[in-house]
Amino acid sequence: MIEEVPLDLGGGLTGILTRPAQPTTRPLWILLNAGFIPRSGPFRLHVDLARALARDGIAVLRVDQPGVGDAPPKRGDDVAVLVQGLDRLCAISGASRFVLGGLCSAADQAWKVALTDARVCGLLLLDPYAARGAWFRLGQLRLLLGRGGSAVRTVWRRLRRRHVAALGDRDLRDWPDPAAARRQAAQLVARGVALLALYTGGAAAYFTDRRQFAATYGASARSARVRLHHWPDCDHMFMRHEDRQRLQQAIIDWARALA
Repeated sequence: MIEEVPLDLGGGLTGILTRPAQPTTRPLWILLNAGFIPRSGPFRLHVDLARALARDGIAVLRVDQPGVGDAPPKRGDDVAVLVQGLDRLCAISGASRFVLGGLCSAADQAWKVALTDARVCGLLLLDPYAARGAWFRLGQLRLLLGRGGSAVRTVWRRLRRRHVAALGDRDLRDWPDPAAARRQAAQLVARGVALLALYTGGAAAYFTDRRQFAATYGASARSARVRLHHWPDCDHMFMRHEDRQRLQQAIIDWARALA
């Protein structure tokens, strides 16, 4: 039977550790929360995923990051707090390797921790960073044409009007510049870090075509250590039960490939 225990890792970092029935030497997974969502994840996605992974022999920690979800206000550098949490988790669980990830800004945070801490051997990136470019514009055009002539005319009228620029993803999330993203991806892949990147239709404001991934991350995107999914029919929060089930299975398949 799997076991779930609360943990306080210090620095405002709290979570629930889901342990498999039998001891394991596989990497310990850490699911980071984001936005206003607590460690349970959107529609309890993290709870269901943690229990499914535990049944497959993987220990999983669902985390409330400092200042996010149910956690107290953050103090100091987020990455430093998470790295210190990994130190504490090593002492508690005996784990020495970690798979880190989450949705949206949690994917951004996991990326930064992986660059800092060599104990991170895998990244689960749901709607992570991507650079706009030719493939993005092509995908935008394809989406627009699929909506019919009236949508094309509406967009054309908007482009002709002067307007104040709205806040975009780059304003709301801590993304590297394109050149840095390529260097960082190369560094992670060279270190042997495995990546699962999944983009939903909710990321259509900055990701519309799977070829955009290689354009963003360069040769590293074609590594055998990298797996990419693009689900344009799925929303950002995985609101539909069937989408959450589909995601869970994709993650479990990837986890088994890491073993």
